[in-house]
Amino acid sequence: MEPRKGSFTILDYIIFLGTLAVSMLIGVYYAFIKKQKTNVDLLVGGRSMPIIPTSLSLLATYMSAILVLGVSGEIYANGTLISEIIVGAMFYIPLGGVLFLPTLYRLRLTSAYEYLGMRYQSEAVRLLATGTFIVQIILYMGVVLYAPSLALNAVTDFPIWASIVAVGGCAAIYTAMGGLKAVVWTDCFQIGMMFAGMLSIIIQGSINVGGLGKAFSIANDHGRIEFLNFQTDPFVRHTSFGLFFGQGVFWLSSYGTHQTTVQRYCSMDSLTKAFWALLCTAPLVSFTMSLAALCGVVIFANFAHCDPITLGFIKRNDQIAPYFVLEYLSPTSGLLGLFIACLYSGALSTVSSGLNSLAAVTWQDFCSRINHFKKMTEIQQGLVTKIIGFLYGALSIGMGFLAGNLGGVLSAALVVNGAVSGPLLGVFGAIIGMLLAHIVTLGIGVGGLLLKVHHASLPYAIDGCDNATLSRVSNFTEILLKHSMQNVTAPLHPTPSEIEWPMKIFTISYLLYPLIGTLITVIVGSLVSLCTGPTRLTEDQEKYTHPAIVYISKKIFPSESTKGNHHTQTQSLPRVELHHYNQNHNHLHQYNGYISPSQNEAYFGPVLRRDGHNHPASKEAYDNMAFQKF
Repeated sequence: MEPRKGSFTILDYIIFLGTLAVSMLIGVYYAFIKKQKTNVDLLVGGRSMPIIPTSLSLLATYMSAILVLGVSGEIYANGTLISEIIVGAMFYIPLGGVLFLPTLYRLRLTSAYEYLGMRYQSEAVRLLATGTFIVQIILYMGVVLYAPSLALNAVTDFPIWASIVAVGGCAAIYTAMGGLKAVVWTDCFQIGMMFAGMLSIIIQGSINVGGLGKAFSIANDHGRIEFLNFQTDPFVRHTSFGLFFGQGVFWLSSYGTHQTTVQRYCSMDSLTKAFWALLCTAPLVSFTMSLAALCGVVIFANFAHCDPITLGFIKRNDQIAPYFVLEYLSPTSGLLGLFIACLYSGALSTVSSGLNSLAAVTWQDFCSRINHFKKMTEIQQGLVTKIIGFLYGALSIGMGFLAGNLGGVLSAALVVNGAVSGPLLGVFGAIIGMLLAHIVTLGIGVGGLLLKVHHASLPYAIDGCDNATLSRVSNFTEILLKHSMQNVTAPLHPTPSEIEWPMKIFTISYLLYPLIGTLITVIVGSLVSLCTGPTRLTEDQEKYTHPAIVYISKKIFPSESTKGNHHTQTQSLPRVELHHYNQNHNHLHQYNGYISPSQNEAYFGPVLRRDGHNHPASKEAYDNMAFQKF
């Protein structure tokens, strides 16, 4: 049975098309008025981005239409346990800043994977990680483009293919033209539209049932309020452990080492600002996901006694939010357009960030190494980057057409990100295990999708449907019979308990994919390192290592160069030209001399001059020191 379709009023069109127009105009503004022409402007915003817009951009990058559709649908079908993912965000996002930001920011990277080439002195590892990132983002953008197109098709007759082309083309145009600054400022506008759309659902839905408290009471009576599931069975789809530890690794990867994040905080002019931008993102993520969870609770409360899935009005639980909007918001002119604009804003922000990051890694890790591109002027190089962005936009549109075969939008997104983010996080601490981790996590993920395991949802009810609703159902007797037999009739696809080993491995919870990938990468890499012999931290490697690790390493393995005659020490050291901060006179001065490896701290510490005296240098001075071997 086909659901009832809605229609746009003039105000709906104004809000929806206005959202796309504003996004495009921001791109035009930065392309032709602010003249973003070089790669420094296009990819890292001239390294002068402000804190709050950057935080909002970091938020919008990972909060797509999948959040609104997927979380609402998940809570409607299976309860509120999924919302515990918020706890992991509050813990792991700041942790990512503490663990990775000090090292990666100091290198002033354009591509996060430049670090791997520097740290491990292996271009193969760098290019493998870059290739992994490119595949992940292209697949994920396909799901992101498909989600709002599915929603729009559910409430109007607008074809899915046209919707995918429209949002993908819009994102490609303003991202390629305006670069990172256009992406960041459109993200700020688009996250506001997302807030407005979700709040409209929460407010109207609460009014319908008699208040937000009443909505929670109804959801609780029907078993939808669930927290703190401490089962340790890895084959249970959702548990508190899986949400905190499994998806926690996803947060750590996304906000610690992911290209889109590294690119954002390397676009800021100081480490302090970069850390504050990342720190502000954690509560913003929690607030946004809380709104999505509230949408799910409120929507269920409105349909608790008359389920549209059972009646055949919709086919999947991730269509429940658009159906709610069609039933309760569309009679008010403008609200249907606001909701669709909310979904499209989420898609635009994620796709534009993805396209900009793809252009950055493709240029920095591939094109910039080719002599033909090296010889170009900065403006010509910027033009190449714009073309790369357009091409990735076309590729993402193609992936959008394939995304409908991946199942529910939330699980599909988590499978794609989870299978890849774990190994990408792990490779920042180990090398050899990355390939094995990719084989395992992608194999489990793809196998799970192909196996089509049936996960039973919580029961639905249709005992409260009014006559107007039932009049739209032509085969109510048949539906009522099927509903009464839903706990007796065997599902079309096998349940997890029916699957035996070795196929059972494919039923492991998708929440654990990131954790599995990280553990395999780190453990296998560590074992290989032990077998081949441990490598002691050298002076050249210190700047690629976290300051705490450098400090501990020096305590455990004190430098042999600190022993013996001072003259012998300095003669074996590289001669350098040093700009040194004089704290007494508050200025910098330049001199020739030597610097001791044991004293070359990650951020600050004493430096050794030719006269043999140690002079303290502040952190800021160290950041400005220039070294040049003679």
